[in-house]
Amino acid sequence: MKPLSTCFAAALLGSALTASTFAQVSPSEGYSVAGSIDLSPYCGTFPAIHVFTDGSILIFDGSNTSHRSADGTILRDYGTRPSSVFASFVRVDESAGLAYIGESSFGTISELDLDTGTSRLLNTLAFNFDLAFDIVPGLAYVTGSPAGFGANALYRLDLVSGALSQVAQLDGFSGPVEVDDAGNVVVSVDLGVFPFPPDSVKLVRFDSVEVTSGNILTDEVDGEDFAIGYDGISSTDYDAQTNRYTVVETNTGASGGDSIAWIVDSAGQRAEQVASVPGFAGGAQLVQSGIGTAFAAYQPGYTSLRLSYSQCFGNGEADIFNITPTQPRAVFSGPGAGNSGPAFIDVEGGVPNGFASLWVARSVAWEPVPLIDDIGGLYPVALQASTAAFGRRFSPISLNSSGAGGLLFNQTPAIEGAFLFQWIIHDTSLQVISTSTATVNQ
Repeated sequence: MKPLSTCFAAALLGSALTASTFAQVSPSEGYSVAGSIDLSPYCGTFPAIHVFTDGSILIFDGSNTSHRSADGTILRDYGTRPSSVFASFVRVDESAGLAYIGESSFGTISELDLDTGTSRLLNTLAFNFDLAFDIVPGLAYVTGSPAGFGANALYRLDLVSGALSQVAQLDGFSGPVEVDDAGNVVVSVDLGVFPFPPDSVKLVRFDSVEVTSGNILTDEVDGEDFAIGYDGISSTDYDAQTNRYTVVETNTGASGGDSIAWIVDSAGQRAEQVASVPGFAGGAQLVQSGIGTAFAAYQPGYTSLRLSYSQCFGNGEADIFNITPTQPRAVFSGPGAGNSGPAFIDVEGGVPNGFASLWVARSVAWEPVPLIDDIGGLYPVALQASTAAFGRRFSPISLNSSGAGGLLFNQTPAIEGAFLFQWIIHDTSLQVISTSTATVNQ
């Protein structure tokens, strides 16, 4: 996550927000905002943050580094620097218990052992901005501007020795960098002028062979224009599970000052909009649960997107918002316990004007933890019983403009509580994209 880029760029561009816009993060259809972390006390220090899966945060505020719970309680204090600096990034290898912390005042990049609290300086890179781990253990890529502000460059960093080697010289200001699961490197490239001309910012991709060739590459000659036409890019994050990117576009929208979080597919196309913000946002971080459904609209909320929304130069407030997919709901309503009569099994919160098909299993087949299965849809889906247990599968029904629909059947005491219902969710083209929650007929 890169809150520094959010706050610093907001200052440069004059993106001041007012109290009337606070908390107006607007999730797109199929998403919701599930709480936030208040960063207002750190507005004066421009913090960089990593969010752990348990919701706690590692925060470097330019002076102090600490591990805190979501409510701000200090879990561990890692110490304070002798002088304050501008924080660039905090990237954490959770499996190794190591954090990598960059700052742009002196350009230092340090490693912090989260278990022992030991910190060591790896190297310096002027105006460093972001770090992404390579697929090769012990290596990472870093963006910075050692030739001066506005001369972006890409470097490979040896996380053991600290050695830096230049990989590419890029146009514009230093910006976000990501590495995909094939070792290809994607970096943000701009024209190096403020404000950015409309549609002038892009993501450039260098393939895994090029970045390890030993040659110093350029975006014009060696890079591939991967995703183009952005008004600004403050932050990115790569989702290895779906081979897609979250990209936060800035300086956009009707006001020219809004931000939009996009999902960008492996071909560089905007696949869907996640949320919009009436101001400057950044700090994108996907927090993975390890459960195998996608971060996409209408999915179970196993994976979330943390998005930093800064009003530090407006009303002095800042937050990290937790944006999660919203899974459609299966809802049963019947004649009451022990009675016979009409009963309904409905789906709510599906795709507006989309479709849904009802799958039915015996309630004894209910699994305590949903099973992730590929049933031929766009993504793997979460089923409350094994695929084989769903012995009855209805044809898709049309949903209304609110994404709701349902089926009617006759409930009797003999079948009460005997069946498990779950809806398979289709988009408007009948493509399977997700499942609803499950329910029992009682």
